[in-house]
Amino acid sequence: MAQAERFLSRGYQGVVWLRGTGADRVVVKQAMGRGLVLWLRRAMLRREYAAYQRLDGVPGVPRCLGMEADGSLLLEFAEGEPYRETAAALADRARFFRELLRCILAVHAAGVAHADLKRRGNILISPDGSPVLLDFGSAILQSQRGGWLNGLMFRQACRMDLNAWVKLKYRRRYDLIAEEDRARYHPTRVEAVARSVRRLWRKLSGRQMRKARRRNRNRHQ
Repeated sequence: MAQAERFLSRGYQGVVWLRGTGADRVVVKQAMGRGLVLWLRRAMLRREYAAYQRLDGVPGVPRCLGMEADGSLLLEFAEGEPYRETAAALADRARFFRELLRCILAVHAAGVAHADLKRRGNILISPDGSPVLLDFGSAILQSQRGGWLNGLMFRQACRMDLNAWVKLKYRRRYDLIAEEDRARYHPTRVEAVARSVRRLWRKLSGRQMRKARRRNRNRHQ
């Protein structure tokens, strides 16, 4: 390796490295594996590269710095902390979610839907409290030649992005959604089923935990 690289994470596309130091830091997404697996992962990175090309200049999206000869994707390093770890410390939640909504809508206007914002690790909080969107590996790109199926998939993915925004803003308290935000929340069929399963699981697991606590108390009496 020409420059020192530090391992950041491993995902379904391969491995993510941090190359360089200081202001020269670059994020490298490298496909790993052999044969068909390697080919598929490189194809996914090329598709993600196409998404970043459309998003060039959109505030809140890191710049793409190109692709290397081996198919690795190069991205601007974005300063910040994962939303899932620092959301409670947000100094101005209202401003953060206004900016996050503007970012999501700008991404959609560029013909890209993120489709994985439900993973809070894909959102950073920058040092100044602004949102940064990461990992467009699952993105859906709108295509004029994609026909009705592409149009349907793109609209569904856009709905998922906005539903994720509502979920994060209201901390899953859907009964508290403000009137101006209700028009943005339309659960897809998959999301509705997932919510029902999650509620059932929590109910059943909570019941089992209560039974276990009662059994433990009875043993010690």
